[in-house]
Amino acid sequence: MMPSAPKTTTTTMTPDVTLYTLALDHLAEGVLLLESSGRIVYANHQAAMLFGHPADALAGTTFSAPIRTTGPVEITIPRTDRRPVIAEMQVVPLQAETDTLSLVSLRDMTGRYEAEAQLRESEATYRAVIATANDGFWLTDATGQLLEVNDAYLRMTGFSRSELLGCRPDFVDADEDADAVRARMAEVLESGGAMFETRHRTRDGRIIEVEVSVSFAPSIADGRLFVFIRDITPRKRAEASILAAKTAAEQANHAKSEFLAAMSHDLRTPLNAIIGFAEMIQMHMFGPLGDEHYEGYIADIHASGELLISLVDDLLDLSKVEAGKFEIQEQVVVVPTVMALARQQTATMAAEADQTIVIDHADDLPSLRGDQRALVQVFYNLLTNAIKFNRPNGPIRFTAALADDGSLEVRVADEGIGMSPDEVTKALKPFEQIDSAHARKHKGTGLGLYLCVQIMRLFGGKLTVDSTPNVGTTVMLWFPPTRVGAPAAVEAEAGDTA
Repeated sequence: MMPSAPKTTTTTMTPDVTLYTLALDHLAEGVLLLESSGRIVYANHQAAMLFGHPADALAGTTFSAPIRTTGPVEITIPRTDRRPVIAEMQVVPLQAETDTLSLVSLRDMTGRYEAEAQLRESEATYRAVIATANDGFWLTDATGQLLEVNDAYLRMTGFSRSELLGCRPDFVDADEDADAVRARMAEVLESGGAMFETRHRTRDGRIIEVEVSVSFAPSIADGRLFVFIRDITPRKRAEASILAAKTAAEQANHAKSEFLAAMSHDLRTPLNAIIGFAEMIQMHMFGPLGDEHYEGYIADIHASGELLISLVDDLLDLSKVEAGKFEIQEQVVVVPTVMALARQQTATMAAEADQTIVIDHADDLPSLRGDQRALVQVFYNLLTNAIKFNRPNGPIRFTAALADDGSLEVRVADEGIGMSPDEVTKALKPFEQIDSAHARKHKGTGLGLYLCVQIMRLFGGKLTVDSTPNVGTTVMLWFPPTRVGAPAAVEAEAGDTA
């Protein structure tokens, strides 16, 4: 309130009045003495400070605020420095001999209003930060009871605010019960804060991995906990994937190291035999050529050469598969013919092991669209495995049949040592061989079954293994209906044995 321009001069103060004014000038509140018309008769030092004018300049001016109030009111006092002052005004009427005067007290409330404004701004900032945060937020009391929860946590878990307020952390914690939560709370209250990982339940029953950061503020009310919660489920999954990939890489590296060690031995053994027997023939150890010993040496040289070719072929085929250059040559394949060819290629091996390969298929078995060379390789690999691991004098059933859905199923079943589920998984990987005394008797790269799996994938089919330890193993090849054609001429009689 700006007083109007002075209309009269300031009244002369008596000595008694001077004493009173001296006391009033030392009050912390502003004091004005007004006539009924509103003219200022007296202004103390604090009032002059509030108006920003000297006290003698205020005297005689008109005070425009209402001077008849029933209680304290707040007014704004404009100033020349454009810094308005907010004051609480209280008016007390004084009856004089000739006029009714008003005693006006003015208490400066500007500082309180500025503090309240700052508090409101701070509160609004706090609310905005919590409301817009990407992380979940809880405000709890010292016992852990939820007093406030932000929208981010509600979105994270699917709960409503009413479902969470009043609860404690064990309501959502999937790893800690009420006792464990109380123990952790005690640690936080003692240390002043903590950061840890746990798991929370969502409303739909999912479990999410979370990182929790807690700070304790003992000076607020009876103690408050500020809890920030971050969903780290994607990070945990990524870490698990990286760890799994690292483990797989280490296993693959270990398998390849074992493979190279075994391959070094497998290559050197037939090479040493070839060189040794060739030198003995060259040196005529048993006289001129024609001695029966040389016939045996030549047979050993031939067998060693075939083993070397088999090892090298497996390596070359693996490199083609991994480079994506193993191509299927599309042609019409008569399955019984290929079955008979594969049995013929393994006949010597089966005879030496006293094994019997029994072929069984329908007379009207349809042809197959595919690559005969690749199919022969698959059948050969499966039969040689069956011969290696079958029981002595045990039969090997080699069957082919058309399924109800039009697909073709070929099975190789033995009655040998069998495998556990873990051993089956290992056998289907490259460079892997079952670690058993029986397996160590047989040479090989550990690539045969893996190559079969990859070739079947190129056929659009699949290979499955059903095995039981000490009972036997059945390997099933499944060819999709799209590769199965019309019935073909059968060149191998069903039920043939070798």
